[in-house]
Amino acid sequence: MPEIFKNPAFVISGRDLGESDRLITFYSMDRGKVRGIAKGAKRSRHRFVNTLEPFTLLNISLALPRTKGLSRIESAEILDSLSSIREKTDCYIMVSLCCELVDLWTRDGDPQRELFELLCSYFRSLKQGLPPRKVTLFFETQLLTLVGYAPNLDTCLCCKKRPEAGYVTFKVHEGGFICKRCQRTEDAYRISLGALRSLKYIQKNAFSNLHRLSITDAAFEEAWSLIHRLHCHYLQRMPASYKVLDMMSQTYSKKQKDML
Repeated sequence: MPEIFKNPAFVISGRDLGESDRLITFYSMDRGKVRGIAKGAKRSRHRFVNTLEPFTLLNISLALPRTKGLSRIESAEILDSLSSIREKTDCYIMVSLCCELVDLWTRDGDPQRELFELLCSYFRSLKQGLPPRKVTLFFETQLLTLVGYAPNLDTCLCCKKRPEAGYVTFKVHEGGFICKRCQRTEDAYRISLGALRSLKYIQKNAFSNLHRLSITDAAFEEAWSLIHRLHCHYLQRMPASYKVLDMMSQTYSKKQKDML
């Protein structure tokens, strides 16, 4: 008899497998990322009905392979359907991005309880109606910390002092910034101290303090751009969700220009 694994888990992705099956990727509390085959999920209207939707929180039961191979999904009980998130386009796009990042950053069977709890806090904040982009920036920034790539937002890479005013030059490849005093040449990528302080606040605070984060629109866009650059740099690829967001942003900008 195969070993049965039961655990709370979020559905982070899914795709068709053959003519009748589905391959589902979960992030579970005790086993981290796991993949399972939902046999006959495409053909049967009754088995796994509405349970394997994206982002759903489930209590899954998996039959683990004896050697190598994929697990088989025996059952899935809905703990929270999170349907209100899937019904809002802006929420759906943001959650798709975060789930893709979790998938890219993690290995199968390498549990991180803190990451599971971060996902719980993320979904809870979205259900409370907090701004999706702001909640997502919080998640992305804290995810970098959990995977060991937290940027240095405290002191200059050269003089080791805190900047006093104005802008600094952020060195994405070095994970830190150069202050105005130490900068020797013009660099194309600068970030304001306001954006830097906001990211520092996010690094050091729980989701429960998200509502206390005060940030201007301009500083938010700077922080958003930097965090995206850092994820792409360390992953050595651009996640598909970032490409979708870029295309949507370009389309919106074009429409705005056409209206002028």
